[in-house]
Amino acid sequence: MSSSGNEHASMLASGICSQMYMSYGIAALKGRCPALADGVVAVPSFTLMSPPMGIDYFAVSDGFFGAYTAKHLVKRLHVAIAKGIEDELAADTPRFLECPDDVDGWWRNLVLDAFRVVDDELIARVPSGVPVGSPAVVALVTKDYLVLASRGATCRAVIYSNEDAVQVTSECRPEPSKQKEQENVQGTGGHVLGSSCNQEDHILFRPYFPKPGVLMVQREPRDKFLILATGGLWDHVSSAEAGSFIQTRLHTSSPTILAKELAELAMRKGSLGNVTLVIILFNNF
Repeated sequence: MSSSGNEHASMLASGICSQMYMSYGIAALKGRCPALADGVVAVPSFTLMSPPMGIDYFAVSDGFFGAYTAKHLVKRLHVAIAKGIEDELAADTPRFLECPDDVDGWWRNLVLDAFRVVDDELIARVPSGVPVGSPAVVALVTKDYLVLASRGATCRAVIYSNEDAVQVTSECRPEPSKQKEQENVQGTGGHVLGSSCNQEDHILFRPYFPKPGVLMVQREPRDKFLILATGGLWDHVSSAEAGSFIQTRLHTSSPTILAKELAELAMRKGSLGNVTLVIILFNNF
């Protein structure tokens, strides 16, 4: 990932995931805030399974609880996920071999374990009582499916297929949300492979956020792009409006420009804080 700026300034970045025939653009604008507190990371082919199996990592986190917490989460989570995959491959009896028909369950456990590892790291470093459960949305992109994880109410993932904008992550609160996730995706012809938003034990280490919801979604040929963003975007720009905005510029602007202009749209519509997002184009337009 290439980037410009520093930890306290706005950031733009882009990249190409050649194995997956896709590209991405990043925008993180501080707005009227004195600094950029949100976190955003893109890491193509981040595990031992890439290649031959391409797995690309994208994550956005809300700086509501401060920059250190948000940025630590997105920068360390892919490391924890990769370690989990490596441990599975080295195990005498990997879980994915014991239950080959439960791929979504395997990913769910792997991602939840990674969140626990990263939160434990933060708990060991911050004073007692300081919240560490940063709102975040994460996407693992493979050739055939997406693994999406979200925590909190501010970050969201929206996929655009043909002319439809589908919110594929729910606000993972103590209320049931699994059925809504499935209805959102299936209502437009998508296929939910599996999801998890743990409702019984919704406290993750500190009483601020529930455990992440984990959702596995089959990729479809008609999928055009995916947006991961914080509330700085979604509080002012609807999913449909964001999709239309990108669609009209898809063939004339680079991924970086697309991300930057979408973030600037949110600011023109009244967003005062950080606006942080990743646009993942499933074809190199």
